Amino acid sequence: MRGLIAAWLALCLAAQPAFANDMNEEAREPVRVMVLGVYHFANPGADLNNAKVDDVLMPQRQKELAVLAETLTTFRPTAVAVEASAEPPYADAGFRAFKPEDMSKKRNETVQIGYRVAQVTGIERVYAVDEQPSEGEPDYFPYDRVLKQAEETGDAERLKKMADYGALVAEFEERQKSKSVPELLMFWNSGKVTDDFYWDVMTIGQGEKQTGAELAAYWFMRNAKIFNKLVQVTEPGDRVILVYGAGHGAWLREMVEKTPGYILEPVMPYLQQAAENLSE
Repeated sequence: MRGLIAAWLALCLAAQPAFANDMNEEAREPVRVMVLGVYHFANPGADLNNAKVDDVLMPQRQKELAVLAETLTTFRPTAVAVEASAEPPYADAGFRAFKPEDMSKKRNETVQIGYRVAQVTGIERVYAVDEQPSEGEPDYFPYDRVLKQAEETGDAERLKKMADYGALVAEFEERQKSKSVPELLMFWNSGKVTDDFYWDVMTIGQGEKQTGAELAAYWFMRNAKIFNKLVQVTEPGDRVILVYGAGHGAWLREMVEKTPGYILEPVMPYLQQAAENLSE
């Protein structure tokens, strides 16, 4: 009997550290992440579908961006992460070299939104969390390979329809004529930009040559690595604004939502408030 009691006590004591660790995990304050999907202000023409973008250095656009930044500060961010590259620990060298006068010279959304918010809020923690293939790593968007196979198998027209976001781009360009930057960002964060293409493209393939599935997998890998870098630079209680191309938004939001210890902060209320502030 004494042996049974001793064994039971030993098991209880052995289980205590694991139980305590679970309690500590539950007690940790979550990281709140706001994913702000953006269109490319500098319009580098690097996407399959590229829009003609207004010059954000124009006085009216600068006013709109200033109001947007002021509104985003109400989230009380502790860090900003942007679509730029850096070596670990991923501190953004561009922000360290940033000067206020850059606002009137550089069109990139990293500067115009990411750096602007950090400056207005007084944040020093700006991280460059983008992922690009280095030597020995795969192309994260091997579209040419998919297109070549689609042409070989008679799927070229079907692939063309999958990749055609012309109507979306045209709608955006029309909205630019009368809408503010916050309103335009509402368009890109409203769910109109989906991950449908990556699900559809997985149907392109023949036998063991599965180029569509590989493209979808590599694109997921890129976003997963972006998110992992974000995890590396955040700590419990952080409130982060992640400024990224809208095409990444659907998967990055899902990664935030499904990862324990992370909570997705809805971005639309802040964009709506910024638009209302401009109309007053």
